[in-house]
Amino acid sequence: MHTTSLTLLDRLRGPRDGDAWDRFVRLYSAGLYSWVRGHGFRHDDAADLVQDVFTTLVQKLPEFEYERGGSFRAWLWTVTRNKCREHVRRRRPVAVPDEALADLEGGAATEDVSAEEFRRELMRRVTAVLETDFPPAVWRAFWAHVIDEKPASRVAAEQGINIWAVYTAKTRVLARLNEELADLAED
Repeated sequence: MHTTSLTLLDRLRGPRDGDAWDRFVRLYSAGLYSWVRGHGFRHDDAADLVQDVFTTLVQKLPEFEYERGGSFRAWLWTVTRNKCREHVRRRRPVAVPDEALADLEGGAATEDVSAEEFRRELMRRVTAVLETDFPPAVWRAFWAHVIDEKPASRVAAEQGINIWAVYTAKTRVLARLNEELADLAED
């Protein structure tokens, strides 16, 4: 998944949409934490940095304008990287060699690896959020047929449902997924 929902971004820019922020935090916090930890920060520092990023986002997202062909995630990386730099500067009374900070200055290769980890984590979070929107039997049928790529007849037999229930589950979940992701901006 290489996208960020424009609808969610619009909701975050609006006046205090708690549900949107809850969803955003659930989707992005683990990815940001992983990215920050990947740059060598300890657990406590990484958790503080992620909170600092969210605090900055609360302030900056109302001004954020998505530009066609732009990338929200690249902007998010920039905000996060800047928070990491600020943190290092604040805590730099001991002489730290500049090469130790090289990953924070450019780090394209590290960012590529982290971006892939971030996408995997974001996809995991999106599916976890969507899963709660469906009855367990519907989700299991969808998952077995679409994700595990089992034939509908086999899923029906294994779950004790008819084949049309499998197809209906697939259709319902994919429709909901398309609805959720229909207005996505390519990152």
